[in-house]
Amino acid sequence: MIVLRQSRNESAGSSEENVYQDVYRVLLAGMLISSTLFAVGLLRVLLHPETYPLTPEWVRSHYHWRAIWQGLKQFDAFTLMMVATALLILTPVLRVVISIWAFWVDRDYKFVVVTSIVLVVIALSVVLSHFGVK
Repeated sequence: MIVLRQSRNESAGSSEENVYQDVYRVLLAGMLISSTLFAVGLLRVLLHPETYPLTPEWVRSHYHWRAIWQGLKQFDAFTLMMVATALLILTPVLRVVISIWAFWVDRDYKFVVVTSIVLVVIALSVVLSHFGVK
């Protein structure tokens, strides 16, 4: 087996490719898992039609970890599609986090700051919407 040594410039390019591959893998995995959960949830709805009242009380009773965990164990269609939606939304957010890491590894601190600001804006949007700020 012959091992070739890479120059510093070549290894930097390889590192950059690895970062892009990591981002690609995260986006692909998020999309595939989300799509699978949607498909299973849709199949469950088609095979076992149910109606949900969607009253504020009913929705609140299903938006806590215990109910989500129980719903996943029982393959509840509503829970599967709710988790699929959450994963689909969180996948690009995870991409932002990976980009921050990638820019840090590449020592591109300007983009670390810019991407971190994007992450802070996303986090603030979530927190402020939780408190009803529009």
